Amino acid sequence: MGTAPLPTTVDTVCGYCGVGCGLTLTVKEGSDRTVASAKGTASHPANRGRLCTKGNTTADMLNAAGRLTTALHRTDRDDEQVPVDVDAAITEVARRFVELRERHGDDAVAFYVSGQMSLEAQYLANKLCKGYFRTNLIESNSRLCMASAGTGYKQSLGADGPPGSYDDLDHADVFLVIGANMADCHPILFLRMMDRVKAGAKLIVVDPRRTATAAKADLYLPVRPGTDLALLNGLLRLIVDAGHTDEEFIAEFTDGWDALPEHLADYPADRVAEITGIAEADLRQAAEWIGTAGNWVSLWTMGLNQSTHGTWHTNALCNLHLATGAICRTGSGPFSLTGQPNAMGGREMGYMGPGLPGQRAVLDPAQRTEVEERWGVAPGTLHTNLGRGTVDLFEELGEGKIKALWVICTNPVASMANRDKVIKALTNAEFVVVQDAFADVETASYADVVLPAALWSESEGVMINSERNLTLTTPLLHAPGQALPDWQIICRIAQEMGFDEGFDFPDASAVFDEITGFHNPRTGWDLRGVDYSRLRSGPVQWPAAPGGPDRNPIRYLNDGVSQELFVDEDGNTPRLAFATPSRRAQFFARPYLPPAEMPDDDFPLTLTTGRLPHQWHTMTKTRKVAKLMKLNPSTFVEVHPVDAQRLGIADGDRVEIRSRRGVAYAPAVVTEKITAGTCFVPMHFADATGADLAINAVTNDAVDPDSLQPEFKACAVALAPAPLPAAAASGEPLTDTTALLASAFGSQVADEPVTLTVAERAYLTGLLAGLRTSPPDGQVPAVPAHAPLSDTSRAWIDGVLAGIFSRVPVPEGPSAATPPVGAEAAPGPAQRTVSVVWASQTGTVEEYIPTLTAALGEAGLAVRESSADQVSIDALTGDVLFVVASTGDGDAPDSGVALWDSLASVESDDELSDLRYSVLGFGDSSYADFCGFARKLDARLHDLGATRVVDRASCEPDYEDHAAAWQRRVLEALAGADEAVAGDDGPEAESSTAGAALPAAAVPTTFSRKHPLSTELVENTRLTGPESDKDVRRFAFALPEGTLTYSAGDALGVWPTNRPAVVEEWLARTGLDAEQAVTVKGETRPLVDALTDHFDITRITPDLLRWLHRHHPDEGFAELAAHPADLRAWSWGRQAVDLLAEHPVNAPFDDWLAVLKPLTPRLYSISSSPLADPTRVEITVSAVRFTPTTPDGPAATQRHGVCSTYLADAEPGSPMRIFVAPNAKFGPPDDGGAPMIMVGPGTGVAPFRGFLHDRERTGATGQNWLFFGERHEATDYLYRDELAKMRSTGVLTKLDLAFSRDQEEKVYVQDRMRANAEELWSWIHRGAHVYVCGDADQMARDVDDALREIVAEQGRMSPHMADSYVAALAAEHRYVRDVY
Repeated sequence: MGTAPLPTTVDTVCGYCGVGCGLTLTVKEGSDRTVASAKGTASHPANRGRLCTKGNTTADMLNAAGRLTTALHRTDRDDEQVPVDVDAAITEVARRFVELRERHGDDAVAFYVSGQMSLEAQYLANKLCKGYFRTNLIESNSRLCMASAGTGYKQSLGADGPPGSYDDLDHADVFLVIGANMADCHPILFLRMMDRVKAGAKLIVVDPRRTATAAKADLYLPVRPGTDLALLNGLLRLIVDAGHTDEEFIAEFTDGWDALPEHLADYPADRVAEITGIAEADLRQAAEWIGTAGNWVSLWTMGLNQSTHGTWHTNALCNLHLATGAICRTGSGPFSLTGQPNAMGGREMGYMGPGLPGQRAVLDPAQRTEVEERWGVAPGTLHTNLGRGTVDLFEELGEGKIKALWVICTNPVASMANRDKVIKALTNAEFVVVQDAFADVETASYADVVLPAALWSESEGVMINSERNLTLTTPLLHAPGQALPDWQIICRIAQEMGFDEGFDFPDASAVFDEITGFHNPRTGWDLRGVDYSRLRSGPVQWPAAPGGPDRNPIRYLNDGVSQELFVDEDGNTPRLAFATPSRRAQFFARPYLPPAEMPDDDFPLTLTTGRLPHQWHTMTKTRKVAKLMKLNPSTFVEVHPVDAQRLGIADGDRVEIRSRRGVAYAPAVVTEKITAGTCFVPMHFADATGADLAINAVTNDAVDPDSLQPEFKACAVALAPAPLPAAAASGEPLTDTTALLASAFGSQVADEPVTLTVAERAYLTGLLAGLRTSPPDGQVPAVPAHAPLSDTSRAWIDGVLAGIFSRVPVPEGPSAATPPVGAEAAPGPAQRTVSVVWASQTGTVEEYIPTLTAALGEAGLAVRESSADQVSIDALTGDVLFVVASTGDGDAPDSGVALWDSLASVESDDELSDLRYSVLGFGDSSYADFCGFARKLDARLHDLGATRVVDRASCEPDYEDHAAAWQRRVLEALAGADEAVAGDDGPEAESSTAGAALPAAAVPTTFSRKHPLSTELVENTRLTGPESDKDVRRFAFALPEGTLTYSAGDALGVWPTNRPAVVEEWLARTGLDAEQAVTVKGETRPLVDALTDHFDITRITPDLLRWLHRHHPDEGFAELAAHPADLRAWSWGRQAVDLLAEHPVNAPFDDWLAVLKPLTPRLYSISSSPLADPTRVEITVSAVRFTPTTPDGPAATQRHGVCSTYLADAEPGSPMRIFVAPNAKFGPPDDGGAPMIMVGPGTGVAPFRGFLHDRERTGATGQNWLFFGERHEATDYLYRDELAKMRSTGVLTKLDLAFSRDQEEKVYVQDRMRANAEELWSWIHRGAHVYVCGDADQMARDVDDALREIVAEQGRMSPHMADSYVAALAAEHRYVRDVY
């Protein structure tokens, strides 16, 4: 796109599912890469302004990082992919394709493409493949989702595609939704359908799960997986028996009816009930509604398509419509729902197997000749040597029959059934090209060349949705870096291969103009009346003949316009003419057959898979949106309670899901929403979100013989409670932080120390997923104040985090956390307390809550806030403000369901007479039930006797002004300033009311990590003896009055600088000029200064190793960088300069910027108490000095810990920069009478010195017991005199020492604990708090093991019970660790 100016607002189409919603995007003022907003286009016929959560968060997705900006290339599979110029990459791809085809023939290279590509790109890919590569080996991901529907349509009606349109949803009297969860997967069409249901239409839902769609059904049919065909045959049998068929329609427009009566005789209602598990009475009710309906619509998707009999399912649905005459008229028809924004267009372009543009196929000689002429290729170029679908393509690639694969805009490593075959195929292939917009696609890791593609928001193109509607994508943004539109990349490669004439297009519109020439008068596929100029005025639905209208909702009309006029043998011109050879629709007698794989003794359950409402496909896009990740953060497996009990699986347990093909793991959700004998796992999660999560390692790749679509929806599996990861189970330390977290949380969840709600389990699993995606690097993750957690659950998770990480930095400034609703508040004198209860769906409400609570606080009010799922009815007293979103059809968001259900069950009309409230709703007025949940909640609260203090207000997506107006009225009412407070029957405030800008929360001036206190070192005292091999020191820093404050247990952050000698050596090793000017944080300064106090030049990081790998590819650095545990062990005793000494690199400093990390502060446990001396703060630090190891042995140069020796070598009076990192969970018990057990070997004693000083000054009466250990008593006994004095004065009740090297057999603190097991248990039983500080790798694990053994032995508990007991201690903050 170059630098051509782009519009600031465009009307385009949503880039997710096949509904094809109109989307209006607006760029942020003054920016060419930041999208300010994404809204539904009110004039678009598909959605009429509505958007689902994915569409609503499109701006977040487009603004997210992770785009490919250059090509990537590697010459050897063992090498890392390195950035290369796109032109060079395109040349290389063309060269390799030419070479492979010359050596191995036309079928050497295959294409695997996508329903997310533009129509132009799909057309060109098929043209290049079939017309110029002369192979039919092109497949698409539509083979995985829509092939059965398309094949069934072709067999029954003569051509692919629905015969009707979305308009039918506005007129149907009955809906049959089968194999589709529209509420979650096609929510905009679901809402449109529900508008009609509200008007009186009946909704029948068939699904093995009680989905959100099923919850709205007038009749829910819980079918057994894989038995849908028996059900459909049974319904038709009942309709025939009741005389509800349309004999005239059958006679005039169909063939094959004569075979149906004999076929249907095998499907009496009682047999169908037995096969499907559906009650016979319900079968009869469904048949009655369908048979007597004036108009009815069926809607289906993957639940029917992803089957070895998927084509027959479509035939059977068409049978029902043909038999009742409910087709090709407004309000009736079989409508397949599509999963991708242009899957319909791709099918029309022929991008699967034998297809050719305009609903043609190479199987027809006349059509082959026609297309050859249009493409200008030699006669005979197109042929009938076909592949056998996507599964077969990857099998042949794995076997070496196909040599290379070009993957465009899809992710088969995550999306293919039995994905191990795909991984094997990509690994074995000679050459793999992946073309994608994003850098973190699983399939790209197997590529030799990765090409960067533009998104639909950055290029022109046409998308065709499920109802045949064409929408033009108009670019709002320039593509990042060297990314190009897919169609351009295809043309460039074709031209590089010498195919200039067929791929020389000036722009996308020229490609589209060529496509419109493929009008098909047999099927009615007609784009002749469409060009870019017309589409810029709005969407157009095909068949679109020249001069025709924009909407053409009904196909197969025998009007001679887009279809050739059909006159039958009697000279009659029927109203309809289908695209079959006879021009009549076809009945097919399709018998019920079970799935390819049935449960047996080894694999006793049936697995089915599906989508979640807030994720899409393999999450390449949605996992970049924090709001969506919060809503659907992680995978799970739904299990029926009967099955769970039999298998010993509890809610939240980690479960192994195993089939004959592979294994995956997921936490259990035990629920009656799934039928017994069946389990469900969402299909989205794969390697990018965690190891062993990909359910497609388990699914079956058996295919439908007609459509060649795999059977994702039914396979036999075995479920079992999964053991902990091997390292955790064996007691070996987990050195990878996220693995350690997963182990800690996983074991605790399994043992259920706290009762987690579904939302809390989802949040916890999402936390782990987020840590995998963005591992901690110098900072510790903390639970946000607004996380959907109860106090106990939050405490437990915080406890685990505190137990794993040494110190927890908190957000700068005072905590904004507020006590939860229902908790005891502590308002000041005469201070009024206000509760805020919120329920968010996409996160917008949650974003607003801090603004509201800050404004209430500034007004002098005490504030308590909680998510609605943490609030009981009993807590709804006093002043409560409700801020809620709506979802679906005016329903409560997930976090509001429990409270709403509780309110709905209350019978007393004065239950809430002590409640004074107001409701603020967040929504979108393009939805029929705008802020519906807010309205319902407001009415229900009023009905239960609550007093409305301010009328409900409703916010549009741009909520600031509306929320500000409501907020102002609330503050006035609460302050008593508004004497005209609305009465119970007052009118609702208009949502368009404007108000003052929202007040910002006050930000107090404070010292922090970013703004440290500049002070001086006032003491540097060595604590270890001169003969000790350790140099442990006490450091004290001045705290001038009015600067830093802290509490015992907090950590102190110290900002160090690099040693001058290290800087000098680093400059010498790199050959860089010390005086070179560099810019750091906007300031230009000499390089030597920046290296001294800004860059970390000692740490060996994965980025540094990957960078070194490019210069030293034979040293194994890339492999080392990919394995954190190995890297940690290898880098022990080394610093970056040691690496450079062994492996020199000559590179400009700009290259170094990519790998140098900023210098970070070090955090140390504070070893003093402010109650003893508020003018100083002390820490206890072991100075790190070592001799590095080289290949030839120890080096002569001594290395130093950056911060520990920065401090150790400093003289009192030296300037220092420090800050306090509060650690609220790690401090002496609030109850001064509670006993305290402290385990702190080595410098781990530091915080406990502060604890003891604190308790001494407060006069706390609780007993105190310290376990301290070191190597030698004579030289390493830290704070010997102080501890002796405290022991003599009674402050320290008990002191147990363990000096490991002072006797032949080593003795550690955990050994002292075991020796005192009975007394230690007695202390714990009396309410003691247990604290551990020190080394996490060995000591903390050993101490934890000892504690659990003592609890089990002394408490006479099983190991499982002991684990639960210790977990409960942690949840109560009675077992807290500060380990590092």
